[in-house]
Amino acid sequence: MNRWTARIRSLVGGDDRRARWRFWLALAALLVIVAGGVAWRLTRPGARFGPQDGTWRRVQINGDLYVGLDPSYPPFAEWTPEQIVGIEADLAREIGRRLGVETQILIMGYDSLYDALYTGKVDMLIAGLHPDATLTDWVYYSQPYFDAGQVLVSPRDAPVSAMRALDGQTIAVEMASSGDAAARRWARRLHALTIERHLLPQDALRSAEEGRAAAALVDAISARLYLPAHPGLVMAAEMTVAEPYVIAMRRGDFRLTAHVEQALQAIRADGSLDEIIAHWLLQAG
Repeated sequence: MNRWTARIRSLVGGDDRRARWRFWLALAALLVIVAGGVAWRLTRPGARFGPQDGTWRRVQINGDLYVGLDPSYPPFAEWTPEQIVGIEADLAREIGRRLGVETQILIMGYDSLYDALYTGKVDMLIAGLHPDATLTDWVYYSQPYFDAGQVLVSPRDAPVSAMRALDGQTIAVEMASSGDAAARRWARRLHALTIERHLLPQDALRSAEEGRAAAALVDAISARLYLPAHPGLVMAAEMTVAEPYVIAMRRGDFRLTAHVEQALQAIRADGSLDEIIAHWLLQAG
């Protein structure tokens, strides 16, 4: 310790001017770093002198959560004389229940959803939205609550789990869908892949069921609606083309987004989300 004390004294009061400058610059840099760390801890979001989440505070005080959705897309959301029903309506209410507040659903057109979120008319959107990279500077997107992407459906006695297994086979798709585009990409990778195009996803599924195609590549909603009445078909475990549905919230509402994510994770973990989805898809089918 005496050696370091002597060294510091020599730097401060010695004749080596360059050494003294280096010492004082290092000390100043250290003080700036310490001051910056203290300032960040005091002014970070949620800290005593930092920005507060006014939306979460209002939700707690008033006990309500405003959710915007488009009721024109059953079985996810549909308007009835009694109330808004569907997968997204039930999910919105379940999130509110997990947060200990009452969910207030506001119906609006799809084109006005983000305007309502931006102006504060609603606290979140649950309306079949996909993450939009152009909006992430102010919009926070949750973990997916449903994947409506393209999935392989094939006969149960000859299941197909991946596109690479279709080399030399025929695949049925809905014309001009993202499944059609994916099939065209895979046709360039494989030695041979015949693409059979149909106007409707149900026609593509029927082709796989009747053996004209080895598999159908259709959207997961059509597949889930079709399969209960057609037990001879099976859906692959993983999506070929992912198209996740997510909840949109304002990025500045950092406490609200954290609590909603926790609630959504719990709803998925205990099976409640699967129950909601299965209820409405089976009912629609």
